[in-house]
Amino acid sequence: MTVALEEFTEWRDSVEARLDRLESVSDQHTEKSNQAEDLLGSIDEDLSKLQVEFRAQRKMLQALHLTQSDHTARLTRLETGVRKLDGRVEKLDGRVERLEDGMQKVEAGVRTIIGLLERNLDGDSESRDS
Repeated sequence: MTVALEEFTEWRDSVEARLDRLESVSDQHTEKSNQAEDLLGSIDEDLSKLQVEFRAQRKMLQALHLTQSDHTARLTRLETGVRKLDGRVEKLDGRVERLEDGMQKVEAGVRTIIGLLERNLDGDSESRDS
């Protein structure tokens, strides 16, 4: 019976050693699993933060799009107005040139009239003096 008891003791010791190793590996596995859960929680939190930032950026880009569209429309209206003003200025330039030409003709005519009047006055003065 002592042989059987010794064999049982050896068997029990080997089973306990194996059980200790299994518990150790199980504890390591549990620790790694907890770390993985913590990492997954951090990843989920980071993803939530990224989604918030992306939404904010999307809103900002939409606001920029609306602003740019508004500015483009305003610039288009301004460019159209400038083109119209350019056309009007060109017409006014032509009218001013014609007015200047007309004023030169009027001035030349007035000088001619003054010259004729002065001759007549000088001629009348001479005929009266004679």
